[in-house]
Amino acid sequence: MIKCIRCSNPIENTLNFCPTCGEDQRGKSTSNATFLIVLCTFTIIGSVFTMGRAFFYEMISVLDESHTYLRGWVYFGSAIGTIVGAIMMIQKKMRGLYIYSIFQIIYILTVITASFSYGGPGEAKFLIATGISMFFIVPSILFLVLYWTDIVKRNLS
Repeated sequence: MIKCIRCSNPIENTLNFCPTCGEDQRGKSTSNATFLIVLCTFTIIGSVFTMGRAFFYEMISVLDESHTYLRGWVYFGSAIGTIVGAIMMIQKKMRGLYIYSIFQIIYILTVITASFSYGGPGEAKFLIATGISMFFIVPSILFLVLYWTDIVKRNLS
């Protein structure tokens, strides 16, 4: 089974036309996965960076004995999850998109929560933390949106 290049409905490999929309399937490639592979590669690189950042946070938190800092471990775990999802998507598995999305959302929510741990809106520490967190949140949200585009989903089964 392949997906129609126009409507993405599953069709038999032997059909020349989509039974749903009538689109001619001959001579047209549905396997252009370059965008997906580039996206997954950047995801893996970014996740490795996040793992390093998480480890750094945990090392610094050891110096402050007044509280336990677990946020770094959440970052580390979410990075592992996004890497697993990206690898599965490189293997053309739709389940990888779901795994990636779950762990990316956990990461985004953790970064947002981290901003609020520095005070409330209007406080200087909160504003600085929010500004820094935008550096991490914006690309994360952008990648999450890009992964859910049709060009990516067409390459996953």
